Amino acid sequence: MIKYFGHSALLFDSILIDPHDGGSIGLPVPDYPSVKVVLITHDHYDHNAHQIVKYEVLKEGITGTLDLGPYLISGYKSFHDKENGKRRGKNVIYKVTRKSDNFTLVHMGDLGHSLNEELVKEIEGVNLLALPVGGIITIDSKEASELIEQLHPQGVIPLHYWVKGHYMPLDPVEDFLELQKNRFEINKICPKNANLDETKTKGKLFYL
Repeated sequence: MIKYFGHSALLFDSILIDPHDGGSIGLPVPDYPSVKVVLITHDHYDHNAHQIVKYEVLKEGITGTLDLGPYLISGYKSFHDKENGKRRGKNVIYKVTRKSDNFTLVHMGDLGHSLNEELVKEIEGVNLLALPVGGIITIDSKEASELIEQLHPQGVIPLHYWVKGHYMPLDPVEDFLELQKNRFEINKICPKNANLDETKTKGKLFYL
């Protein structure tokens, strides 16, 4: 099961990635369930609100491979900008694989740059790719679309874009949707029922 809580907060089964607290960014407070694992891609206030989540394991900014029984998690070093982190710091790209069926989700956090060939090979062809598209402090819609051309994901969830009420001056998602409309079936999901059946995400893009 996949559930998108807005901004960059994404739930995959019982693994929650980059929880926000809602209020600090102008969004409603998310109703997070109790989870086994919280993963944080980088220590910024809009991605690290683990204090409001009931969890068993917290992992922040980990790289390398972590075996969590039913899941295999790989973390890849990246940066929040195009200057090797000098402006906004480090970022981790997480690849989470469910061993029972090899369904793989990649969450790119606040990626701020293009990927080298080695990293492309590590994460290309995944079942579901979640990546920032709002620009300003991350890659923008055009750069995100270029990554999709390289990575060939089966499904996509755009992250980190402006919606009504959002305090952060990000670009809205519409430019990205326009660039992807001939590649994916575009699906708008309801914030109150943003559960996705991961077996039905192939060829589709989901946004709030």
